[in-house]
Amino acid sequence: MTVSNATPLIYMAKLGKLQLLKSIFPQIQIPQEVKNETVDRGKEKGYPHAISIEQALKEGWITPHPLTEENNKKSEALAKMAGIDIGEAQAIILAKQKKEKLILIDQTNAREAARQLGLTPRGTIYIVLTATKRKLITKEEAKQTLEKLIDANFYISAKIYSETLKAIEKL
Repeated sequence: MTVSNATPLIYMAKLGKLQLLKSIFPQIQIPQEVKNETVDRGKEKGYPHAISIEQALKEGWITPHPLTEENNKKSEALAKMAGIDIGEAQAIILAKQKKEKLILIDQTNAREAARQLGLTPRGTIYIVLTATKRKLITKEEAKQTLEKLIDANFYISAKIYSETLKAIEKL
C-alpha cells in the first residue's frame, strides 16, 4: 500500500496506464483534496483522465482517506512552510498518519518536504522504471511512455530524461 499525490495519478491516467500503476501498487490511498483535484475538478473541466481515476476509486484500489482535524491543520502549515499546494501537503501528512514510508509525488519542493519528514518520495518516472524492471512493459514501451509523458506536458529536465533512458537500457 502507498499514498499518492495527484500528479502521478493524472499522468498515468492521461496515458491510459492506470492499470500499470495498479500492478505495482494494488492499493493506493489518497487524501480528500487529491480526490477533489483529480476527479471532482477534473470532471468539471471535462478532463477524460478524471473518469479513469473515478473508475479506479469505484473499483476500490484507490481509496480517499480524510485527515483528522489536527492533521488538516498540519497540512495547511506544511503547505505554507514548504511552498507546496494543499493536495501535496495532505498526501505527505496522510502518509505520516498511515505510517506509510513510500509516497508517490512529483513536485520538487513536495519531494523535499516528504524527505525531511522521513518519507521516501517516488514519482511518475519511478513507476515507469519499476514497470520495466518487473517486465510489465518492455524497454521500448518504457521509452515510448517517457515520450508520451513529455508530450502530455510532464516536466522532466534534460538531465533526468537522459538518466532515465540510460536506466531503462540497463534493466
